Amino acid sequence: MNSKSITAYNVNAKSVVNGDYSYVTIAVTWKGKKYLEKPTECEKTQVMWSHESPFGVVGSKVGDFIGCYGIDSASQEGLFTHRHIAPLLTETFTGLRYHELEWFENPLENTLSSGKPRLKKATWLPEKSVDLVHLYADHYVDVNNPVPIETDFFTVIRWNDGRLGRWQSTWLMCSEEAAKKLKKMDFTCLFIKKSTIVG
Repeated sequence: MNSKSITAYNVNAKSVVNGDYSYVTIAVTWKGKKYLEKPTECEKTQVMWSHESPFGVVGSKVGDFIGCYGIDSASQEGLFTHRHIAPLLTETFTGLRYHELEWFENPLENTLSSGKPRLKKATWLPEKSVDLVHLYADHYVDVNNPVPIETDFFTVIRWNDGRLGRWQSTWLMCSEEAAKKLKKMDFTCLFIKKSTIVG
């Protein structure tokens, strides 16, 4: 069977701005919650503030989009953004939806890793109160069985087979025209890159 591929623009959030890594991150998986929710199959996405980041540094600054960190977080569908940004994007682009978050407290918010009570606010908690939602594309395209893409945004899926079983990888992607419009909006913590996903 010949592998197929999809080339489009990958849209991703990272907790960094111009070399500054002191931005908050969200955890979408943790002990006792190994798997991610599929946005189209649940009413709310379960999250908590993460004390870790892929860069090894976590701060309290809040960008327009919030990066994820945790087990299998690379498979998280969509992005986390502020409530006032989500309607702007869903009204501008086709294929985007958003829904609510269900917040859980990170066990380390009030207790140090040593087990002692935390006397000061954790440095990885946001510096200000935020109202976030989960932004995602509900149009799915299988890289090995692609169909014509008629929306600005879509989720590319690829099934992977390995020794530990079968799992699914996902990417939030958009058309070239949508990428140009999105770049002009100049959001922080949002990264857009032309990518080819191979089946």
